Amino acid sequence: MKTARRSSPILIAAGALALAACATVPLPPNDAFQAADIAISNAENDHAADYAPLEMRTAHEKISAARADAMQTDEVQVAQARPLADEARVEADLASAKAHLGKAEAVNQELQKNNSTLNQEIQRGSGG
Repeated sequence: MKTARRSSPILIAAGALALAACATVPLPPNDAFQAADIAISNAENDHAADYAPLEMRTAHEKISAARADAMQTDEVQVAQARPLADEARVEADLASAKAHLGKAEAVNQELQKNNSTLNQEIQRGSGG
C-alpha cells in the first residue's frame, strides 16, 4: 500500500505535465507569413494595385488578420493564422496575374494600333 501512495503523486504530476503539453498554443506559421509577404512584395513590384486593387487590399487585410490571430493565446485563433496567410498569398498571386494580363493587353492594343497604321501606310503607298 505504501508503494501505491508514493507513486500516486508522481502519476498525478506526470499526468499534469502531459495535459500541459497538449494545451500549448501552436507556433505561428512563419513559413506561410514569409510566402505571403514575398507574394505581396512581388505583386507590388508588378504594380498590381493598378490592375487589381481589390485583390491587393484583400491580401493586405488577410495577412494583417493572420498576424493578429498568431499573436493570440487562443489555440483556435492561432490555428486560423495559416489559412489566412495562405489566402493572402493567393490573393497577391492573383493580383500579380491580373497585372501581367493588363500589361499584356496594353501591349497587344498598341501592336494592333501600329499594325493598323502600317496597313494604312501600305494602302496609301500602293495607291489602293
